[in-house]
Order: sequence, then structure tokens, then C-alpha cells
Amino acid sequence: MSGATATGPVPAATRTEGAGLTGGGYLGFALAMGLSALGDAAWYVTLAWSVTADTGPARAGAVLALASLPRMVTLLGAGAVVDSVGPRRVMAGADLARCAVMVLATAGALALGPGVPLLVAAAAGLALFGAFFVPASGSLRAGLLPHHHLVRGNALYLGALRGGQAAGGPLGGVLMALGGVPLVAAVNAVTYAVSVVAVLRVRVRGTPDTAPEANGPKALPEAGGRPGAPGADGSSAAPGAATGTGGPAALRETAAGGRPAVPDTAPAGPSSATPGVPPGTAEAGSAQQVPVGPVDGADAAAQGEGADTAGRGTVRRPGPRVSLAARIGEGLRAVAAEPRLRAVITVIGLTEFAGAGPINIGVALMADRNGSAAAGAGLLLTAFTAGAAAGFLLSLVWPARHRAGRVMVLGTAGQTACLAALAWAPSMAAALAPYAGLGLVSALVGTVLVSCVQRWTPDTVRGRVVSIQALLIFGAAPLGNLVIGVLAEWAGMTWALLLHALVALTAVVTVALTPLLREARLD
Repeated sequence: MSGATATGPVPAATRTEGAGLTGGGYLGFALAMGLSALGDAAWYVTLAWSVTADTGPARAGAVLALASLPRMVTLLGAGAVVDSVGPRRVMAGADLARCAVMVLATAGALALGPGVPLLVAAAAGLALFGAFFVPASGSLRAGLLPHHHLVRGNALYLGALRGGQAAGGPLGGVLMALGGVPLVAAVNAVTYAVSVVAVLRVRVRGTPDTAPEANGPKALPEAGGRPGAPGADGSSAAPGAATGTGGPAALRETAAGGRPAVPDTAPAGPSSATPGVPPGTAEAGSAQQVPVGPVDGADAAAQGEGADTAGRGTVRRPGPRVSLAARIGEGLRAVAAEPRLRAVITVIGLTEFAGAGPINIGVALMADRNGSAAAGAGLLLTAFTAGAAAGFLLSLVWPARHRAGRVMVLGTAGQTACLAALAWAPSMAAALAPYAGLGLVSALVGTVLVSCVQRWTPDTVRGRVVSIQALLIFGAAPLGNLVIGVLAEWAGMTWALLLHALVALTAVVTVALTPLLREARLD
């Protein structure tokens, strides 16, 4: 089937853009994800307390690290599954699976007692299915809102997650006191069920006014519309961007170069998983795509035909199978071949590593240095959370659209300054403002960086690219904790924080010396 070509002109997509963040059910979707994060946080607080009480702090740390290993191992493969199956189906399936894990944990805790093996097995199951949820979530959000609402949509989503995580700890303590582990697991199962409903109800951009014919493509006259106009950052607008019009698929411009793409009527090439190839072509050896008009990604997937990540109006005919390793390689090559993606992924890795250690175990080390113990650590975390909440609120009210590059420069510079200030903070009171500043800039810069990845990644590989981003974020925490612990013991907390500030300064230099980032726009 590799030589098949599509016949007939390709219709312009019919878009249902919705009314900003409140259209298409996005607000309810974001709030449901926050509720799910609330249940997750309550569960993990309960898990940590129970395992520590039974095994001791050292063994508990090792056990919990091993329980999270399935997520790290599975993430890249999960991104490939998202691109093959579609993000909505993967998100719903992952949450259903996690709900089932929590139901089994509830039943097991009631029948056998909340032993460590049961709790660790449940944690490993959540980590495994969570690896599929994360890239599916990042990929789906890019299809839920017009591009000019992407920054605000991500700010709302990430803010809801942060709020759920902050409130989940106290909730876990209350639930443990009321009903123990079974009650916490049951409440978490309910939050996953709510998340499934929200995912299935939300509307993806490009939902058709009429469903396509089930028996194959039908030649339709071209609808009016213009090709994707170049965006303000010099890239061409992806189909269904802020203009709200798709234009003929044969005239779509590439995501990186701004030149006309190969018409969709051309034979399928060997691969479209790298930047510069339009979403309308077939993925590498996996399937031949035939235009049939706009189709919602979830609906196409439900028909058994496969679906792209944002519902771009194609149906895939079965083709030669491609191995999972090859599909993961396509995602890695997509990042390596696109200068903007390569640069933004590098900055994500640097900023996450620079902040992970000081924000996680760094609060305990800072509290110990200033003689304030657990109460001081709690104050520092509260300051960070308050700063992050302010950052997400600012991104909602004044989203960094045409100022995206400026926010990246100033935000990474702010992270550097806050880490350096912490290194010389003489007291706990003096450390509160730098920690609040870290929360503020992490929210502002993180929202922009996530939006850049979603905006600049071709639809055909978005799940895989988001999984690479997630791997850097999740990997930064254990690595950062290890590094700052070793540095603090070897050279002292001041030098440990100064070296982390140096890593953040490297991110500043990377953004400042990369015009594609320094001048980036997301409007």
C-alpha cells in the first residue's frame, strides 16, 4: 500500500474553536485533573508514611524509588503508543487502569491488611500506567485549544495540578485518621473515575460538523480558506491554529521552514516523523493516511482506523508494522533534527536539574543549616507553592504570547538569582523570598517551555516528544536530590547551591544565544 495515492481535492477543515478556556469542556477537564492530583498526593503521603513506619526511612526511600521505576522505563514507549492510538484513548485507558489498581488496593487492604508488598505493588502499578497518562495529557492539550489560548490553558492545567498536590498532603493525613489505607485508596479511585469522565467529555479542536463516510474517502470540492499563514515567530501556523481556519491540506506549510509542503496527493514517503513533513503524510512504514475531511482523533480511533494526535482529518490504512524501538527512535530524531525543539528540550533539562534538588530535599537541608528543622522546611515549601500559584495566575491573566522569548530569558535569569541568593541566605526568614521567587519563575518559565514543545512539535510525533520532555522532568528529581546531597556533604550547602545556580546560568546563556528561543512568540 506504500504506493497508494489519494485522489480528489482535500477539503478545508471545519473547526469548532469554542470560547477560550471555557469552551469544549476544557475548564472542567483541568479541574478534574486537579482533583486527580489531589487523590494522588493523598495516596503517596499515605504510602510514604506506611512504608516508613514498617521498614524505616532508609529502606522506605529505596522501596519507593524502585516502585517509581516502571514510569521511567516505560515513558518513551508510552509516547509512541500515544502517537499510534491517540491521546484521548490512552488518557482514558490509563486512568481506568489506575482506578482499577486503587480498587484492588482497597479490597486487598480490607481483606489482608495494608502490608508493604501490597502498597508497593499498587504504587508500581500507578507508576506504570501514569507513564502513559503523562505524554497523552501533553499531546491532548495541544488539540483542545486554539494556539493563542495554549499558554493560558497550560497555566490553568498546571495550576490545578499544583493546587491538587498541595492540598493532597493534608487530605491524606485526614483520611488516614478516619479510615486508614482503604479509605485513601478508595478516594483516589473515585478521582481517577472523575478524570476518565472529563477526558471523554472534552471536545478536541477540529470536531467535524458531519461524520465522514465509513467506507472510505469521498471526493469533495475544496472549501474556501487560506493556507496556514506564517506565525509571528517565523514558523507556519499549524492546521487549526489561532486563525481557526485549516486551509487546503495540499498548501499547508511545514512547521519549521515556512516553505510549501509536499501535497497530500503525493505518494507516502518513508517517514513523516521528523519536523518539516506535514501531518497529512504517512508515518514511517506504519500506515498510509488518506484525507477524508476533519475527524476528531478520538472518534477516528474508535472506528478502529487509528488517529493522529490532534484529529487532523485522516484515516490510516494498515501498513507494514514498525517496531516500538524504531518509533521511539523517530521521536528522538524529531527532536535532534528541529533546532527549536532541540534548544527548548535542552533548556527544560537544565532548568529542571537546577531546581529539582534545592526544591525537594534542599528545603530540609536549608532548614537544618538554619536550625529550624521540620517546621522551617514546611515554611520554605509553603513559600515555593505560593510563588508558583502567583506565577500560574499571572500566566492566566497576562499570558506570554508575543513575549515568550523574553519570559524565558528573564525567568531563567531569575532562577539563577534566586539560587545564588539562597546560597548566601543567613537565616530562615531570608530564605523565604528566594524560595517564593523560585516558585514564581518555575511556573512562568515552565508554562512557556511546555507550550513551546506542544506548539513546535508535528502532530505525528507529539506524544513521543512530550515523553522525552517528561523523562527529563521526572529524571531530574532523583538525580538532583542525589547531586545536592553529595555536594552539601562534600563542600557545604553554600557551594552546592552556587553550583546549581551555575547550571541555571547555563540555561540563561542557552536561551540568550539562541535566537529561535530568545525571539520566540506564542501568539
